[in-house]
This record gives sequence, C-alpha cells and structure tokens, in this order.
Amino acid sequence: MKSMKTCLKMGIGITICPEICVQKEVAANDLIKLKWNIQDAETSVIMIWHAQKWCSPLLAQFLKLSEELISN
Repeated sequence: MKSMKTCLKMGIGITICPEICVQKEVAANDLIKLKWNIQDAETSVIMIWHAQKWCSPLLAQFLKLSEELISN
C-alpha cells in the first residue's frame, strides 16, 4: 500500500481503495478524493505472483476461485 500511495502522491495514476487506507493522506491534502458516479463502472483485475515461489494452499485456492469467477 505504501508504494501505491507514493505513486499517487507523485501524480502517477488513480486508484479505488477503502477510504480508511488513505484517510491520513486526504486529511493532510496529500491526496484528494474524486467525486465520481461509478455505480456501473467496470475494472480490470490483475493478479501477479512469482511462479518459482512457494504458494500456500490457501493462496492457491484463492487464485483458482478468482480465476473461475472472473472467467465466467
């Protein structure tokens, strides 16, 4: 989350995240909230993992379920 906030502060992109994650930055005027009507918005989902690193059974199940849900 820290690197994402750093990029946002530098003006690199926008994000949708829980308000609690950025409340300090918004209060300090380091970040601003955009007022959008995004009820019908779509977004991409990108999951990245290292293929040669150990993957816990819980993470493997999450990846499998996510892929099934997204591809339907």
